Amino acid sequence: MNMKTAKHSTEASEEIRQQGYTSFPCSMYFADSEKDSSIRFDTKAHWHSSTELLHFEKGVFSFTVNMENIAISDECYAFVESGMIHSITSESVYRESALLFSPSVLSTRNIDSSEQNLIEPLIHGNLTLPRFIRPDMPVFAEFDRLYRQIADIFRNARDRRDDQFNLSGASDQLRCKALMMLLISTLADGGLLTASTYDPDPKAEALKSVLSYIDENYGNKIYLQDLASLMNLNEQYFSRFFKKTLGRTCVDYINDVRIRHAMKLLRTTDAPVLDIAYSCGFGNIGHFIQTFKRATGKKPLEYRMQDRMQ
Repeated sequence: MNMKTAKHSTEASEEIRQQGYTSFPCSMYFADSEKDSSIRFDTKAHWHSSTELLHFEKGVFSFTVNMENIAISDECYAFVESGMIHSITSESVYRESALLFSPSVLSTRNIDSSEQNLIEPLIHGNLTLPRFIRPDMPVFAEFDRLYRQIADIFRNARDRRDDQFNLSGASDQLRCKALMMLLISTLADGGLLTASTYDPDPKAEALKSVLSYIDENYGNKIYLQDLASLMNLNEQYFSRFFKKTLGRTCVDYINDVRIRHAMKLLRTTDAPVLDIAYSCGFGNIGHFIQTFKRATGKKPLEYRMQDRMQ
């Protein structure tokens, strides 16, 4: 089974990578199996301070957001608000994109009714965006039209940092901002912006500490007992909770994190495979090679050679 490095996840469960530019905090990401059919789509569990608008355009996805597992097989849009743990996987043919932005990018700095009643409440979390926008909803056609225009602006700008598409041109930023404000007005006209009642789930918040601990200590031996204690659970219940919430065992999740770091080191350094294995928390080179091949379909040296030939 092949694994793709998460398109908008980072080396820590809390995403710290800046979206866009300080003056325009907005980015897009695209994933399309037709452009890389050998790669499984797998965005590991993470959260960030940005608002995220996902477009599940084609394929079957397993979407987990704040403790809820959702199967998606039909086209739809989904909002993930700041601080929510989420992950996405797909093992089928897929096409997906994501717009990440800080609601502050929408501010007009004018004290008019739109700023008072829509923009400021979104910035401060007093208004809630809809979880899903589906084709059977009256707003879908207009929402879809506007989103695709935004996506075209990002693609055509050709301003990229790795897998992140950004906008540096003033005219591109202005067009994007105008279209995003039209998206919000479309939702408002459809009655889809509601007063926020979001109350962080204590278990979700505790799970963040577990994921952060794994990402900070992946190079060392990680004991299940230590992870369970972060949530004040016994090992057995913690293991069941982790598997039910994230759709994979804790051991599989830890191995995924370690393999992602190994993939990065293979791409960006000339370090020997043995050194990479040990630095990523694998105490046995045979186990590392076996786990790496199961995750990527290739042995570590094969992966490095193929990456450098591209």
